[in-house]
Amino acid sequence: MALSGDFNHPFKPYDIQLQLMGQVYSLLEKNKKIGIFESPTGTGKTLSLICPTVTWLRQNKVHLLDKKNKTVKTLQKTTNGLSGTIGDDGDDDDDDSDDEPAWVKEAFVESILKERVRAIQEYEEHLDSQSFSLDAASVLSAQKQPASKKSRTVAHTPVVFEDSEFLPEEDSSTDLLKEQGDTDDKTKLNNEVQALLGKLNESQKVEKPKESNLPSPIKIFFASRTHSQLSQFAAQLRLPNFPSSIEHIDHERIKFVPLASRKQLCINQKVSQAASNAINDCCADAINKKDCTPYSRSKDPANLRNFRDYTFHAVHDIEDMVAIGQATNTCPYYALREVIHDGVEVVTMPYQHLLMDSTRDALGIDLKDSIVIIDEAHNVIDTINMMNSAEISLSDLESSKTGIATYTRKFVTRLNPENRVNLRRLLTLIDVLIDFIKKRYKNGREFESFDVFDGTNADVLNIHNLERYMKTTKIAFKVDSYIEHQQLETNLSTLGRQPVLFKVAAFLRTLSNPSAEGRFFFEKNHSMKYMLLEPSHSFERIVELSKCVILAGGTMEPISEFTANLIPFVDESQICKFSCNHVIPDDNLNTFVVGENFEFTFDRREDPKMLTELYNFFSQLALIVPDGIVVFMPSYKYLESVLSFWRSNLKMNDKISNKKVFHEAAESSEIFGQYSAEIDLLNGGAILFAVVGGRLSEGINFQDGLARAVVMVGLPFPNVFSGELIIKRKHLEQKVISNGGSIQDAKLAAREFYENMCMKAVNQSIGRAIRHASDYANIYLLDKRYGSSQTQGKLSKWVRKRICKAASLQEVYDLSAAWFSAKKKK
Repeated sequence: MALSGDFNHPFKPYDIQLQLMGQVYSLLEKNKKIGIFESPTGTGKTLSLICPTVTWLRQNKVHLLDKKNKTVKTLQKTTNGLSGTIGDDGDDDDDDSDDEPAWVKEAFVESILKERVRAIQEYEEHLDSQSFSLDAASVLSAQKQPASKKSRTVAHTPVVFEDSEFLPEEDSSTDLLKEQGDTDDKTKLNNEVQALLGKLNESQKVEKPKESNLPSPIKIFFASRTHSQLSQFAAQLRLPNFPSSIEHIDHERIKFVPLASRKQLCINQKVSQAASNAINDCCADAINKKDCTPYSRSKDPANLRNFRDYTFHAVHDIEDMVAIGQATNTCPYYALREVIHDGVEVVTMPYQHLLMDSTRDALGIDLKDSIVIIDEAHNVIDTINMMNSAEISLSDLESSKTGIATYTRKFVTRLNPENRVNLRRLLTLIDVLIDFIKKRYKNGREFESFDVFDGTNADVLNIHNLERYMKTTKIAFKVDSYIEHQQLETNLSTLGRQPVLFKVAAFLRTLSNPSAEGRFFFEKNHSMKYMLLEPSHSFERIVELSKCVILAGGTMEPISEFTANLIPFVDESQICKFSCNHVIPDDNLNTFVVGENFEFTFDRREDPKMLTELYNFFSQLALIVPDGIVVFMPSYKYLESVLSFWRSNLKMNDKISNKKVFHEAAESSEIFGQYSAEIDLLNGGAILFAVVGGRLSEGINFQDGLARAVVMVGLPFPNVFSGELIIKRKHLEQKVISNGGSIQDAKLAAREFYENMCMKAVNQSIGRAIRHASDYANIYLLDKRYGSSQTQGKLSKWVRKRICKAASLQEVYDLSAAWFSAKKKK
């Protein structure tokens, strides 16, 4: 289906927005599997993703419903046909037999379609009814009071229980008896029956999606990294006015659900105030004890329909969901898990909800034939790796050992035999890990999971059973809650305390991971870490299930990182790549490669002559650039070294030329506000020294006068001697060689990997320069290595195409001065 026009964009779109929307729509029409789209910040990326996808969905909704009905009908016929061949007498009373005329089958399918279309129409009429519209507005406004928000942002108050509530949950498994060697036949049979019943109980806990009377043949899932980015999506989704999917319905609301964590959605005050990594177990605890009325109401069909109707009346963000939950006394977290199956078209969620198979299953998220959009996708590989990695330190293990021993002494007479035995096993495993670190620790050293058990008898511990025990009994939550409770009673501070048994449980899960996907190694501070190295395995299932996956971001270069590491299993013909230009006119940005006097390699970066030249560069630039200059340095350590040299040898005070100097520190988060206030004073401006990968390199808006120039000092290559980088390099080289490559190929692949990491960080940092269509700035890349075509080829397209040729440093100053002077006159 071809489409002309603006894809229902709420404003007059820029040409580049039309190009991006056209690429997204074409991806859907051509049934390609992957879209990799780069759209710089300030170019209206979110709307450019919303408009073509929702437009395509609305145009194809009825067709997809019809197709789905026919598929279901075919499956039913096949199933009935098969069942008729097993144990019957040959009679065939199936109404869907092959003898049935085609027009009867078509009429049946058409009748189902009409029923579903009518359901959509009747539901819209219900939401449009005056009584409901007024009620929906009053419910939301009555609950959106400052007190409501305040109650959700209070500092963590530890949950206090009676002693009996610290006891482990029931565990129906009988693995303990099996492992104790009971050979009695009757006992064995009983164990097998109980195990089967346990599995049946576990399967019944997984809530199956309910069949909806509001049809939704396909969904759009939008995932991003932060709560604020998801809220921004909801705000943008309110702007377009999309036509109905049904011709004779004038208005069809967007059915939208914002999924979030318990921490953001929970309205049970006792649970919501638990520590972040304990809130899931605290919630389960409240549910098991029937101590959560909102949860109980979320399971009542009438309350659920009421909640759904308020949710669908308009596009609501996460805060609105909390308000609706409070107004209806219905748990938003669990209610939204039900509502997602009831006619939803668009769903937002944080990365973690999408990228973890277990989380998707728990939430009932079905990606089958869906459109998956991952925003800020430059983070997705790191996010997958981080979510599937785990780290435990010697101090964590020793703290866990003390906690378990204290807990066991307190409750020894109230723990059943299985709990006592499993707690001893857990202590044994912790002792083994402690001993392993003490004897074998060497930072950066790689080891295998089975190395941990060498020379011990701990390998007889069934890791899977121990992991299951911790999950089923919630023992980590119980022990950590008890220790915190005890510290409160003895007036010991719990400020900043992290429940460490959760970290033990996470590391425990990695001990049986496939060695081909990740590696174990030692990290600094006597820690050992499991690091996932093949994110593609985790991502493949998402791609396989979905109709298509769209990876979008402001800075996606170098794209080779995605094709090589995230989607190597997707054929190139199934990938659509598109990099937008910027919305700004070409004359609103210049990129200067400043190689003269500057090459910040590791062995030259402390050269006094070059540091002096660097200070002279900023002294001159400060006189040319109005308002603010943002400078990105490779690391905090190097930034401190440079500033120290300037203060000691060049007598730098709090200014460089006419601009006040500010610098980012690892422990401070207030510097941006101070810098912004100085710019607002119109007192000559300021220079802000920030760090690549620091707080200011991502997510901060340096618009207008906050950044009339962005300077990148050197190339921020990662530390090649870090434990993580050593492991990643070795894994990559081994992978290339095992696939038939030479040693030289392996070295080149490792070099490419380092360069990609570096240039991704460069693009992310200098992307701070332009934030809207009327903004303007200059970018200065300080290092002769930026002059190479290979390095420039990995810059974002909109930066690369604006590189200015300057024969000398003086020419850079002259061109800059003339350009800013011209801008001032406009």
